[in-house]
Amino acid sequence: MGKKLRKKSFHKSIKKDFAFYIILYIFSSLLLGFVCSQLFLYGQNQIREKYYDEYKKKIEYLEGKPNTAYHFYNDNDVKIEIHYSLDLFTLFTSRDKIKYDILGIASGAVYPLSFIVCLGLISILFYRKILQKPLELLGAAADKITDNNLDFTIHYDRPDEFGRLCQSFEKMRSALRDNNLELWRQIEERRRLNAAFAHDLRTPLTVLKGQSEMLVKYTPELSEEKIIETAKMMQRHIARLENYVNTMNTLQRLEDIEIQKSPVNIEILFHQLQATGASICADKTFLLKQIMIEPCEKTISLSKETIYSKKINLDASVIMQVYENLLSNAMRYAQNTIIVSPFIKDNYFYITVSDDGPGFSAKDLSEATKPFYKAAEKTEQEHFGMGLNICKILCEKHGGFLKLDNKNGAVVTARFLIA
Repeated sequence: MGKKLRKKSFHKSIKKDFAFYIILYIFSSLLLGFVCSQLFLYGQNQIREKYYDEYKKKIEYLEGKPNTAYHFYNDNDVKIEIHYSLDLFTLFTSRDKIKYDILGIASGAVYPLSFIVCLGLISILFYRKILQKPLELLGAAADKITDNNLDFTIHYDRPDEFGRLCQSFEKMRSALRDNNLELWRQIEERRRLNAAFAHDLRTPLTVLKGQSEMLVKYTPELSEEKIIETAKMMQRHIARLENYVNTMNTLQRLEDIEIQKSPVNIEILFHQLQATGASICADKTFLLKQIMIEPCEKTISLSKETIYSKKINLDASVIMQVYENLLSNAMRYAQNTIIVSPFIKDNYFYITVSDDGPGFSAKDLSEATKPFYKAAEKTEQEHFGMGLNICKILCEKHGGFLKLDNKNGAVVTARFLIA
């Protein structure tokens, strides 16, 4: 019962507050008018009491006089009754009369005046208690957003319409901040990518420049064999430059890619994974574990028929692209065996690719997903160090992540949202 009452009192509204202040305004106006009216009447009473003793004496004096008189008119005896009257107001001084009249007028006029005064006071109170803080918060927040300052929070704990408005404003600010951070991250990522691209282009360009200068300078003295060898070297570096350009185009397309999810039968996906793995790892021992479905904390191994009858919602082309990149990367480092473990858990589809190679170094674990990164002992290889970076981008676009680890060799886990 207590919880229900607390929950009810938590849901306030400006309408209810306004109604409360209207009632407070009416009650306070009437109370103020009544109190002031009584004070003015008390003032009049004090003036009357100042003359009451004198008035009482005069009344007693007049009461001691006879109230009848006889008068002879034309030899007739006429009886005349005499009545004495005395008004207390006639005893007032002119000053007290003015004061008394003013107090009388004020006792009647105080009610409309009290309504006007209370209206002003209650309006100020309503503004300060209900309107001032949220309006100041929203105004200050709007000014900060205008100045591109999003490192602040809007905290207003009243559960009324203004509270919900402040919460909506805070969500908007948070979304703007996240968007700005994401935009900044993309700009920084693009800057690093361009720097890495420029750095890796320097070597083939330097080689091409040197070889072309040598050909121009020494062609008459070079043998045909040497010229052919030089031309082939230049051809290799030109091909490398073309691959760099293609890789950059691929990254640009990845930034704009849209994930297109559709129901995919696990049996078909399983066969695709198996066929792709067998073709890429032709000279390695390739093991594809049975797909496991893990809806809770414990792994449940289902029968083949049950597994294959299940459909999951994902972008199969993205899954296969990540999978092929992970296998190609494992191929360069594996000694003999590559193991692939796909499974489903908590609305996510996982693919874990492990190999029996040397594993990742500490630097690899923190930087291997960056563009154009190459392990120190593998820098002589022709690959550009983009495979894991491409996998990371695609996993994140599919609502997941890419995780690197070591366990008797390198272990890479790709996660994809299927909900």
